[in-house]
Formats: sequence, structure tokens, C-alpha cells
Amino acid sequence: MMQRRKNVFILLTTMLLTFCFMRIANSESDAKKGDESKDRTIVARVNGQPIYKEALDPYIEQEMKKFRKYGMTRKESPEVVKRMEKRALDKVIAQELLTGESRKIKIEDIEKKVDEEIKKLKIKYKSEERFKGYLDSKKLTENDLRENFKKGIYIEKYLEEKGIRNPEVPEEEIKAFYEESKANYWKDEYIRASHILIKVDENASQEEKDAARQKAEKIRTEIVNGKLFAEMAREFSEDGNAANGGNLDYITRGFMPPEFDSVAFAMNKDEVSEVVQTKFGFHIIKVFDKKPAGYSSYDEVRDFIKKYLQEEVSRKKLISHMEELKLKAKIEVLLDFLHRNL
Repeated sequence: MMQRRKNVFILLTTMLLTFCFMRIANSESDAKKGDESKDRTIVARVNGQPIYKEALDPYIEQEMKKFRKYGMTRKESPEVVKRMEKRALDKVIAQELLTGESRKIKIEDIEKKVDEEIKKLKIKYKSEERFKGYLDSKKLTENDLRENFKKGIYIEKYLEEKGIRNPEVPEEEIKAFYEESKANYWKDEYIRASHILIKVDENASQEEKDAARQKAEKIRTEIVNGKLFAEMAREFSEDGNAANGGNLDYITRGFMPPEFDSVAFAMNKDEVSEVVQTKFGFHIIKVFDKKPAGYSSYDEVRDFIKKYLQEEVSRKKLISHMEELKLKAKIEVLLDFLHRNL
């Protein structure tokens, strides 16, 4: 259930018309702006400013990647590509409108903010050579990159001032949503456990099984007498987690074999089990923490719910605001010209 909530949050974040918060978008087309020539295809004009075909390419390419694994190409599926182009053009037009509106506001320390973003990106790529390689892959100069960051910063600030980005959500709404959807916040019982495994094949002889059990019993005795569990796991365990001291982290029932679960989930915190036999061999288990099954408290999920509701409010406000901007703007769509070049 925790994973499901995480996936819902990721989905909602993606749905919020990602282009509005993108720091680097339409990289190649921005780099070419101003280089208007006859061999470039204009697909739309926004308030007299041309939008070129290459501005759509990053969005279309992203969509095409999803279809290529099934063998689809542009020439084989022109109608699908046409829909992709329409969605891409809608995004680029919206971005152009937001860019124009956002440049009407003032940001005193804009160059400093851009410097900070460039610095973060250079840290990410760790070396000047790798950073330049990134720029080359995007067909960007550092000045192009600065302009793209600047555009993103202006748009973010503009949306904040309009109450679209990170809008306030009343506490009572967050609480009401929690109560209405409480069933979604059920958590199964968890334990944080470590184990030491002495392997023995299920088809091994009784003599081999007895030897493995005796080895496990001896290790358990040393732990009970004061040896550290993690150190003994690193030295003797034959499981893939041995290097981490046998740590399994938090687990639910079903992660380990039934014989393991029946013992581990009945143990007390900091208790060391007797030797437990499963199909893998002989285990010694130590439980470090227990989290009972139940509903997550309001405090545990409040921030998640707030973010969820903020995204919903933001999405609705953004759609409404974009419609207002489109009504005020002069938009000429020439998308059909694009298909002659496919």
C-alpha cells in the first residue's frame, strides 16, 4: 500500500503539465532561435512569434520511444504521429505563452539563480568534460543552457505569483480527505530483521543436514553469549545479505519462507530465535523492530495528502489560466504543413 501511494504521487506530479516546471526544454530549438530561414518549417505562430518544427521534436521523440519497442515508426503510423504532434504543439504553445507572460515580472537576482542551477548541473556531471559532453548531446552552448534555465525560473516565479504553483490547501480539507480515503492507508505488519543462513540442500543426506544444524546451533550459542549478530553474519552466513550483517530491512509476511515467518513475526524486539529450518537451510533470526498492522496516522500521511491536493488544485488552476492566456493571444496553427516532411 505504501508503494501504491508513492506511485499515485508520481503519477499526479507527472500529470501537472510537466513542461511548466521544466528547466531545460526545447534545447535545440532555443539554440537556433533567431536563425529563421526558408528551410525551417513553421508549425505555429504565437503573437507573431514563430514556432518551428524542431521545437516539437523532443516531445514527439519521447512519445515515439514508447512505441518503437513494438516496431512502430513514423511512416508506418502517420495518424498516431499526428496526434503526438498535436499534443506536442499544445505544450510548446502553452510554454511560449507562459514564457511571454513570465518575462513581465521582475526577478532581481535572476543571474545568481541561474548560476546556482548551472553549478548544480556541473556537480551532477562531476567533471567539466562530462558537463561539456552533456551540452554537446543536447546541441547546446552554455549560454543556451543559461537562457533555458532563466526561462524556467521566470515561469516558476510567475506561477507562484499567480497562486498556481504550490497553492495553499486548508488544513480542514487535508483532514477531510484523510478521513474519506482512510482505507487507502492500511499498512501490513512489518518487522525489521536480520538472519544468518547455513545452507543445505533439501535433498541432502541426513548427515549433511545434521552437520549444518550443529553449525547453526554453535553460531547461535556464541551470539547468545555476547557475540555481535552482525559480525557473526558477516563471518558465517551463506546468504546474499551476509556482507550487510544479514540485514533484511523491513519485511512483510511472504517475503521469506512460511517457516521463517511463523517464527520471526512471533518474536519480540531484540530477541534471537532458535535455529529455524526452511527449504534453504538453517536460519538464526534477530528482530530489531516491529510495526503492527493498522492505518497510518494522520500525521504520517498529512504531507503526502497535502502534496496530492496541491497538485490537483494546481492542475485545475493551470488549465483555467492557460485558457485565459490563449483567449488573449493571437495563435495561428499551421500543423498540417508538418506532414509533408514526414
